[in-house]
Amino acid sequence: MQKNERQAYLKQLIKDQVIERQSDFVTALEADGVPVTQATISRDIKDMQLVKVPTTGGRYRYSLPLEKQLSPLDKLRRTLAAAYRHGDRMDQFVHLVMNPGTAPAVGNLIDQLHDQRIFATIAGDAAILIVCRGTAQAKEVLEMIDAMVG
Repeated sequence: MQKNERQAYLKQLIKDQVIERQSDFVTALEADGVPVTQATISRDIKDMQLVKVPTTGGRYRYSLPLEKQLSPLDKLRRTLAAAYRHGDRMDQFVHLVMNPGTAPAVGNLIDQLHDQRIFATIAGDAAILIVCRGTAQAKEVLEMIDAMVG
C-alpha cells in the first residue's frame, strides 16, 4: 500500500472508529491484510498532523486538526473572508482581486471544488483569473464567490 493510500485509510479509520493508540492503527491495517510497523504509523501521524482530543469517557482519541476536517468549500469561505477584495467578470472570464500573497491558496481551493463550470484557474500573487466554460457559468461563479463573502 502506498503512503497516500495508507494515510487516506488512516483518515477513514479516524472517522469510523475511536482510535486511541498507534497500535490501534496497526491492528486495523493488519486486519485488512496490510502489514505495517508502528514506526510507519508514527511517521504518518506526524505527516498528517493528527492530534489527540478528549472523549466523553476521559480518554483520548486521534483526530484530524480542525483545518483538515473542513471541506474545500468551507476552507474557501474562511479564506475569502480575510483575503477577497473584489471581483469582476468579462465574457467567460472571472477576475478576483485578493490581498497580496493570498491568491495561490485561494486558487488551489477553487481547483479543489472540481466545479464543472470552471475550465481553468490561474493564480498570481494577488489576483486570480478563472476561465469558465461560458458566460452564464462565469456569472454564476462570480455570484457564488460574492455570496461567500457576504
